[in-house]
Amino acid sequence: MDSFQLGVEISLSVLLLITIFYSLYLGRALTVLRRDRSELNTLISTLQASSSQAQSGIDHLRQTTERVGRTLGRTVESGKELKAELKELCDRAELLLGRLDRPAVSRTVAPTEGKRFSDGAVRESLTASPADKIGNVPEGKMVKKPVGKSAAERELLDALRQKQG
Repeated sequence: MDSFQLGVEISLSVLLLITIFYSLYLGRALTVLRRDRSELNTLISTLQASSSQAQSGIDHLRQTTERVGRTLGRTVESGKELKAELKELCDRAELLLGRLDRPAVSRTVAPTEGKRFSDGAVRESLTASPADKIGNVPEGKMVKKPVGKSAAERELLDALRQKQG
């Protein structure tokens, strides 16, 4: 039994030496882990701060986007209204240009129906001839006496002033 007991003690001694070396290795690993733990905690707190800053930045960006979107929507609507007004003004200007381009021979002017405007211009009602009815010019519409191309320009300016006022 002595040899059996000796074999058991040798095997226990070998296992004890392995355990001692392994515990030294684990001790060093735990020391490194403790040292890195504070760095890990610092890293985690930095990550949390960055995350909260990113969240507040996203919220601010969302609010700014909504505000800009509303402003842009109002601008687009205003642009659409202006486009419609400009189209109407262009149509009116083309109608007036068509009237000015036609010969004025067929028109008769009734001077008692004239109206004086703030710019000093006198607009008189024209009685439409059959030729005017063909051109879809309404009877009795107030227009300025044609005096050449500058009259069309003045009429367009008057129309713009009326729209603004």
